[in-house]
Amino acid sequence: MSFAARPDWRSPLAIAQRRAYAAYDQPGRFLLPPQALAAQRGDGEAPLRLDIVQQDRGDALARYSILSLVFAADFGLDAARQAAFDLGARAQLAPMPVDGGWLRLNAVQALDLPPALGDLLALDAASLGALNLAVRLDSAGTDLFVAALQRGLLAVGASAWLRVRGVAERVPLSLSFDPAQLLAAVRALAGGGDQIDAVLLRQRLIDAPHLLGLGLSENSGEIAKETLADAVLDRIAARFAAPRPSPADAPVGVRLAFDPAAMAAGRVQWNLADALLAPRLLTLEADPLGPLRTLPAGELHDRVVRRFDVRALASGWRSLSVRANLPPRRVGLASAQVEVQVPAKPPARMFTLKATAPLAASDKPVSLDLRLSPSEPLAYQWQANAVLLSDGRAETLKGPLRSGEREHLLVGIEDFGLRWLPVEAEPAFLGEADIEVECFGTRKGKPWSARATLDAARPELAFAVPFDVDDAAIRAVARARRDGAQRAMAPLAADSLRLDAFSFDGSGSRELALSCDFDDDARQCAIEIAPEDGIDDPSRRKRLSFLRTRTQQTFGWLALSPFRSGYRWRWHAQAPWSPVLQPDAPLRLRSSEAALAAATN
Repeated sequence: MSFAARPDWRSPLAIAQRRAYAAYDQPGRFLLPPQALAAQRGDGEAPLRLDIVQQDRGDALARYSILSLVFAADFGLDAARQAAFDLGARAQLAPMPVDGGWLRLNAVQALDLPPALGDLLALDAASLGALNLAVRLDSAGTDLFVAALQRGLLAVGASAWLRVRGVAERVPLSLSFDPAQLLAAVRALAGGGDQIDAVLLRQRLIDAPHLLGLGLSENSGEIAKETLADAVLDRIAARFAAPRPSPADAPVGVRLAFDPAAMAAGRVQWNLADALLAPRLLTLEADPLGPLRTLPAGELHDRVVRRFDVRALASGWRSLSVRANLPPRRVGLASAQVEVQVPAKPPARMFTLKATAPLAASDKPVSLDLRLSPSEPLAYQWQANAVLLSDGRAETLKGPLRSGEREHLLVGIEDFGLRWLPVEAEPAFLGEADIEVECFGTRKGKPWSARATLDAARPELAFAVPFDVDDAAIRAVARARRDGAQRAMAPLAADSLRLDAFSFDGSGSRELALSCDFDDDARQCAIEIAPEDGIDDPSRRKRLSFLRTRTQQTFGWLALSPFRSGYRWRWHAQAPWSPVLQPDAPLRLRSSEAALAAATN
């Protein structure tokens, strides 16, 4: 298994009170975790939505709602890149991909919000920088939330736990133990339960690992206790225990939930030098309202609530509301749909019901009408299908067969027989360049690829990649809108990808070698130098002095764009700036030119 582009937990880089982690097997590239989540939506829709669905069934009004939230991750890349440059760390920083996570709202009881919103709510990763949440509320819960909207929700905040898989901490050591004995020790430490605070378990691994029944070899004393504890904890999380958010009545943190079925008595041995993927949870604050906080309560209600009335049906009819939680722009996918089937139920219903709902780019619910026997509860099977164009022919890929019994069906990316690869671009960079993106590989012994363009109007997409595509990778070319200049990105192993100016050749840390030939009787001379886009910013300009005893200098700067990566210089503040020059060749000066420039001005 390739771990390329995954964070390496053993290689953190401290940057301005934050930590980035080396991308495994990609020297010089570091992945920065998000520092916050905020409700945000770029298509003009409100990031918080309440879709209310109701149907008149004659003797009753069936009613429920789906509460949806769209979060955007704030990675703080610009500030981190500048801080890394100022520290002399020549590192390429990129966003860290997340696999999903959980959200817990606060102030639920104080604001009389539906009790269901006080539970842990699942976050689904829609793209590298976006996570979606969808919660079903019954009729009473819907009324509570609408009332809360009308009063205002300014006090609502949230905590988020994001799940990330990285390469475990590694040490040159073997470990032998009995899993059942480890579980018994964990239960004793946790007061009898199968869940334990991750910080508490880590501290026990540091202070007294023998109390957990872990047999360590004699040379373990040569390894830092904290490093050894992290190596063991990563493997426990990968094989025996799932990281979970802390309970609502405890401080915000992470717990490990052990699986007793995986910890039968016996003897296992771990080589702590082996690489394996280990999950960790990142804890951060989340703002569930984002730009909606500035709206008055009445306008907030109008922006958030959408109502869908299903036509009244006779007894025995059921309406199934189908909604897609999918990337709106799906490259390589001709169409998607979900097939619903209700098996026959003799003698009341002798026939099998079948219905199909298209899954369009819009997230508007699609209603399927199913005629059951009058006393029959709703129970069905469903399967998501994707139609791809392969070698000019349509090919249908089916997802796993699933079962359902609710009147609302939410279809997500994991329901397809496909691998979805989200790619998005920084809006600021799309202001100066369009990006051509290609996902490519080999399928059934033949080249396979899918292409698309990212621009200011379409800043994100998701490649629909069949699971049998081998060696899948993504490459991109940025084309400047001003003059058509192109800059390439080296191919990367196919994974979630966020593109910005620093993804392409020419941006990032630049360095120039300078020298001065003293060809007159001057004892010293000086110049002013700046990045090509920094001549009007005093903080980015620098004065460099040369002496007869110091004729060499270097100038380093952070190129904020691959299309503006050069520099300009001048002899003094009244002299004109040079044309834009590139740092590919050293700058060679002569002291006599300084004297001539001074005389001219």
